Amino acid sequence: MRIGFIGTGAIAEAMIDGLCGPAGHDEQILVSERSRERSARLASKFETVSTAADNQRIVDESDLVVISVLPGQVLELLDDLTFRGDHIVLSLAAGIRLLDLTPVVAPAKAVHRSIPLPPIEQGIGPVPLFPKHLALETLLSRVGTVIAVETETQFDALSAGSALMAAFFALEARVAVWLETQGVPKVQAADYATSLYHSLAVMAADTDAGKLQGLAQECLTPGGINEQVLKQLQSADWFEDAARALDGIKARFEAG
Repeated sequence: MRIGFIGTGAIAEAMIDGLCGPAGHDEQILVSERSRERSARLASKFETVSTAADNQRIVDESDLVVISVLPGQVLELLDDLTFRGDHIVLSLAAGIRLLDLTPVVAPAKAVHRSIPLPPIEQGIGPVPLFPKHLALETLLSRVGTVIAVETETQFDALSAGSALMAAFFALEARVAVWLETQGVPKVQAADYATSLYHSLAVMAADTDAGKLQGLAQECLTPGGINEQVLKQLQSADWFEDAARALDGIKARFEAG
C-alpha cells in the first residue's frame, strides 16, 4: 500500500517512524513539504520516504492518503484536491467529523478517522479507528493496538481518553521529585518512577479486560500502604475529578 501524508506534524512523523521502523513497511511513502525540516529528516532517514511539494501529486501517487494538518486547515485544503473512488482517506485531525470530511474527498468512499499517539513510533500504544476497515486495521496494527469502533460517539470517547497523557507524565514526574526530596539522587529517582509505571502498564496490558477493574484491589492488603493512599485519593474525589475532566473533553469534541 502506497501511503501519502498531507501535512507532516509530530504525529505524522511518529507514524512514519513506526511504519518504517518496527512495522517494516517497505512501500513508497510520500510526505508533503508543509514542515520542510521534518519531511527532509524523514526522507534522509528512510529510503522509502520521499517529499513532494505538490499535494495533488501525493494524492495521485498514493493508495492511502493521510490527512495530518491542523483541524482548521483541513476542509479548505482538501477542497482543492481531486480524489479517486478507490482512495482510502485517513484523517488524523481532531474534531473534523466524517459528515464534513466525506463530501470534500468524494468520490473516495473509504473515509476514516484515527488519533494515534506518539508511542506508535516505537510500535506501541492505542490507535483508535472509525469506522472499521480491514486493510487499515491490518496496517495500523503493525504500529500499535487498533481499537476500531462502530460509532463516532465511541471514537470521540477514545480520543478524549488521550487527554490524560500529560497528567500521567505529571504524576510520574511528581513521584520522582518527591523521592528527590527524601534524599534519593535525581537519576535513581527518575529510574525508579519510570520503571514502576512501565512495569504496572505492562501488567495491566496483560490483564483480561474483565479483570482490569480488580487490579487495584489485588494490590491492597488490609491496613497496608496501598490501601492508605487509595483511600486518601478516593476521599479527595481524585478519580471522579479525572472522569469529570474527560467528560469536559468529550463535550468539547461534540461541540466542534
